[in-house]
Amino acid sequence: MSKNIKDLLNQAQLNEDESSVSSAEKTFSDEADAAQVFSILQTMILNIDEWNEHALLCEFGLFDENGESRQTKILAVGVFIRLSMTGSGKYDWIKIINIRETADELVITVKPTFDPTAEKPDKNLISHFFTDESTNNFCLLRERKIVSLYVIGLNEKQNTSETKNALETIRNVAVNLGTYLGIQKSEWEKFCHHFLEDAASETDKTK
Repeated sequence: MSKNIKDLLNQAQLNEDESSVSSAEKTFSDEADAAQVFSILQTMILNIDEWNEHALLCEFGLFDENGESRQTKILAVGVFIRLSMTGSGKYDWIKIINIRETADELVITVKPTFDPTAEKPDKNLISHFFTDESTNNFCLLRERKIVSLYVIGLNEKQNTSETKNALETIRNVAVNLGTYLGIQKSEWEKFCHHFLEDAASETDKTK
């Protein structure tokens, strides 16, 4: 396994109370098929429209630091993602802080951030149900005939001190303890499986 992804999984295991791991894995008949599926997935995961296609309870949008909607749908470091989760009551914001790509690996790291679309954006005001200590890591990996997709959450601490008011603090606690840790865990699992199965189906069509 890639050292980058192995390190992320080890970090999650060392702090299970503040971490989450969702994943999907598929073994193919040969390495050529696995490589083709990896290539398809790599392209899909870097396109926010594909996130919307494969998520059931979330909607995503790309914005720049000035709060303007991006015309291009391709993920890039420094881009903001607006997350609308069913039942959360508001938008939450994350920022892409790193993208690592190799021949057999892709890791996209995001972290909670401020709302760039606010009338007077405050970079110190984190608009998310987790604090800015947390990260989510979307990891794609090929090892010979096996393709794996992970969503690894680290340092997932409730955002109860950096929100705008008491109502939002209450919302964040409710989202963390209820919707996110329950329904959202299932959402990321389905997200991984849907991506992997659709990429495999695309490969089957070419045979």
